[in-house]
Amino acid sequence: MTGTLKILLAGVIAGFCCGAVKLVDDPPPVKPPKSGGIEGKISSKVRIVSLHAVSRVTKKKYQPYSFSKKTGSFTFTKLPGDATYDLCLSLADRREIEGIDLNFVDARLLKLAAERRKQLGLPPDRSRKFVQADVDQLLAYARDMEDFMEDRRVIYIKGRGRRATMLIELMRLRSFVAASGAARPGKIIWRVELWYFLEQRGGWERIANQERMLRRIEDTPANWSQTHIEYYPKLSVYIDADGQAEPVDFQVPDKGDPTRGRAAGTDPKMKGKSYILGLDVKAATQPAKRPKAAVAGKLIIDVRTAMEFGDDHIPGAINIPYNLIGARISEMEIARTREIVLYCRSGGRAGLALAILKKMGYTNVTNAGSLADIQKKMSRKK
Repeated sequence: MTGTLKILLAGVIAGFCCGAVKLVDDPPPVKPPKSGGIEGKISSKVRIVSLHAVSRVTKKKYQPYSFSKKTGSFTFTKLPGDATYDLCLSLADRREIEGIDLNFVDARLLKLAAERRKQLGLPPDRSRKFVQADVDQLLAYARDMEDFMEDRRVIYIKGRGRRATMLIELMRLRSFVAASGAARPGKIIWRVELWYFLEQRGGWERIANQERMLRRIEDTPANWSQTHIEYYPKLSVYIDADGQAEPVDFQVPDKGDPTRGRAAGTDPKMKGKSYILGLDVKAATQPAKRPKAAVAGKLIIDVRTAMEFGDDHIPGAINIPYNLIGARISEMEIARTREIVLYCRSGGRAGLALAILKKMGYTNVTNAGSLADIQKKMSRKK
């Protein structure tokens, strides 16, 4: 075939293809959001020095269109819609009060995905209830993890079925060595962050590289102790796609509340209650069903996932995924001296579960290894 013929043939094919196929973009699942505003009143016995709104997603700060320090009435205008804004105020007594956006990361994208599912006639995303066992596991995750920040305190947890958001305070009190190699004694490193979790078939996993750092201080204990910050979800305002938002009516507490954040002059290792939002109270208050294997004698626990357990397991064994072992064993009120045998697919997850139980004070726990290992041992006994 000559070069000229090849070029002509290619042109005919290209023309045919272009004429036969018309590329059309899918219409957007929702209309672009409208700009909107926030208005309301913040009452305070202590003088409000300043007020602004911030998006934790974009980190942009917005100044009010109008704000009366005398009455506390305010208005924000021309804010992008379909977005959440946290109102932040500074008081004359040096307290800082802020709203906290506890929406799940990429909440707007999840909403768009739900709209698209409806548009395409697809089933909705898998749903579940957020119950006390979920809370226990998330609290245990924050308590038991080991990293550079030696002390952690959970301030808020908000659950939405398979998804959860945590506002957490982290602190390093011991001296440490900087990247330069020099020791840095007498310093405190303090951070407040938002963490995001996703439930994966019975266990919660923290989403990597999605945390949002709200505050960070590296200073002497004396300087750091002057910090006072409190977070309130009521000061977090959502402007919908039509530019509308519920008006704000907030009363600033007369005294500081360290359980909502960090109060000036408090002990660095202060402990306090965690605020739990989104909990399915009805499900959480139902009495836990205790597995039959927990009544007496040896307790055999399969620490694999529920799916693996359903495929095959040891007769009489109960299923508790390894990352739920602490919370579930506490619920069952198992005696610390009870004989407990753990197994999984290879022995790895059973080893992790064993370490957790030993840390809780259980003294008669063994890792039987894999499902195949324990099956062999039981067949030999027969």
